[in-house]
Order: sequence, then C-alpha cells, then structure tokens
Amino acid sequence: MHHTDNAEETLLATFHRWFPTEEACIDYLFPLRWPHGFVCPFCRTRHPHLAPQRYLTCTVCGNRGSLTTGTLMHGVKRPLRDWLLAIWWFSGAGFDTSAKQLQRLLDASCYQTAWTWLQKLRQAMGAADTARCRGVVEIGGHTVTPARERRERALVLTAAEIVPDLGIAGRIRMAHVEPLNGQTLHRFLEQTVAEGSCLLTADDTVRRLLGDLPGWFVAPLQADLAARTEPLCRGFEACLHSVHRGGVTVKHLQLYLNEFCFRNNAGLLADHPTVFRTLLTGIFHEPAGPAGQGSAPAGRRRASRWQP
Repeated sequence: MHHTDNAEETLLATFHRWFPTEEACIDYLFPLRWPHGFVCPFCRTRHPHLAPQRYLTCTVCGNRGSLTTGTLMHGVKRPLRDWLLAIWWFSGAGFDTSAKQLQRLLDASCYQTAWTWLQKLRQAMGAADTARCRGVVEIGGHTVTPARERRERALVLTAAEIVPDLGIAGRIRMAHVEPLNGQTLHRFLEQTVAEGSCLLTADDTVRRLLGDLPGWFVAPLQADLAARTEPLCRGFEACLHSVHRGGVTVKHLQLYLNEFCFRNNAGLLADHPTVFRTLLTGIFHEPAGPAGQGSAPAGRRRASRWQP
C-alpha cells in the first residue's frame, strides 16, 4: 500500500507541474481539439488564427461555443483543470479505482458526480481504444456474472492477439453481445479484428458461426497454445467482484469492459503521458456526421443560450 501511495503522489506531482493553472490546461487542450484552429460546431467554419481560450464566438454565424462543446466534458461547470486531473489520475491508475477515490481527489461534495465522471471516462476509453487485433487472434464467447448477488448473466465476446514469439500479451477487445449469432459475431469482428487475420477458437458454437463469415481465416486452437479468452473473462469477472462488490449491472457492463481492455492495451504504449493523450482522444471523440465530419449540435442556438 505504501508503494501505491508513493506512486500516486508522484503521478499527481507530475500533473501539478504540467498543469499549474487553468490557462495551462486550455493551452494544452486547444491544439488537441483543433489542430488547425477552432472549428465552429454550428456552421463548421474554421478559424485558424483564434488564440486558445475556453469560450469562443464564431465571427461568421455569431454562435458561441466552448472547448468542451460536443465532448464528454460538455455541460460540466467545474474548471477544466479538474477534468484534466481526473483524466490524468484515471489513465495512470489501475482497475481498482472507485468513485469514492475520485470524489476525494476532486474534493467533490457529491458521490454521484464522481460516479458519473468515471462512467464518462470509461465511455471515453471505449472511444479511444479502437485499434483492431491482428495476426493470430483467439476468439471466444464466455458468460460473465457481474454481481454474485444478482442473477444477471451476460455473454462476452473476446478477441485476444496471440504473440508468443515476442513474449507479450498482445491487444484484447471485449464486447457484451446478446444474443450470439452470425450477425452479432460479424459485427464484433468488423470492429475488433483486422480482415485477413487468422482466427483460432476452442468454442464449438463460435467456430460454427465463423464458418459462414468471409474475410478471416479460421482454425482450431492448437493444444500447445494456452487459451486466453476464458482466463481474461474470469479475470475481468473477479475484478468486478473484488473492486465493485456487486455494484455493476449488465446495463453498464460494456463501460467496465472498455476500461478492462483499455488498461490492458495501454501496456503497449510508450509511457503514461501517451496513455493520457490517448484517453483524451476518447474525451474529444465526436460521432461522424453524413460527410464524415463531427456532427454539429442539433439546431442553431442564440449566443445568449450557449452552454460550456
């Protein structure tokens, strides 16, 4: 525990050195959100010469927006520095983090606020961690019980890279699916495994469904390769039971799968600042519109009605 406390102290000391003020946070976030200048979320006009600032007015359409408009930080009144502190801490922590810890970190009066922030961060992890598994990939479907106290059970599909020659675990992707059929399996593979990869499975049902899908090579899992998908699901389930103690429902299961995969795959990144910046891409993620660009908020609001 003492070692963990020292690691967290070092983590937070680095944050305070990097981001001593609200202005430093804005200067850091602005070019990440708009590498080529502020883009109005309403008329999509680019303003390459506007200086970094949290609140901005489009000189073309007159609408006002902010650095957080259209992001997972939208509508939150607390300083951006609090958001960055939460993201920095969460990206450098382990799966055993809790809303109580974040509440203490932010000195927040409301537990629900901290819990909501963590759910947003887990959502951001899913948006940021989109690289697909490739090469030799094991596929498995396993049932998970999020809480022993309830009878809820969920089927989780898992894709896990097998990289024995490099001595590393490889990338993993996991998704809650219901029901398991050719359509849900195909959608999962399209999102998580690069086409042309070799798929291995010890699951007869999954192997039968894979036989009808083009785009991937399918082979049985060899006896000399240790199965990864089953231990991953059991490890995930054990984390839910030990950390969240029955507090996770099937409704929110995918958010915790996002976190579990992100933390595993973060081990493939260079260092914590890289993990932090990767998570920020998920915070800033905007669903693609018809033209493949970020979707503008519905409707046009007057300048006096904008929200940060």
